[in-house]
Amino acid sequence: MPYLKVQTNKSFSSIEQQIFLKECSILISMELSKPEKYVMTAFEPKVEMTLGGSEEPSLFLQLKSIGLPDTKTKDLSNKFACLAAEKLEIAKDRVYIEFMDVPRGFWGWNGILF
Repeated sequence: MPYLKVQTNKSFSSIEQQIFLKECSILISMELSKPEKYVMTAFEPKVEMTLGGSEEPSLFLQLKSIGLPDTKTKDLSNKFACLAAEKLEIAKDRVYIEFMDVPRGFWGWNGILF
């Protein structure tokens, strides 16, 4: 159910991307109490982007999930920003995150809707 899309204007090796995605997957599963087998993550490195008119390294995350509680978004925002700073060396103030609660009827898997 949860889907995290990561976009950044910085280049990373495939291994660095996979490590970051795996840590995000575990974080999402734990924080949202969702089985990790349903968590999907994707990483788009070296996307042309600016933040504040600057081309310094920045990161945009989109987290979509069924039943995403707004009571979790503040904590998730901090944890994702800290993870980006630690693992990707992107400053916390260069990280934007979009959270989206998706209605069940708009999320399909295995040929069915949740």
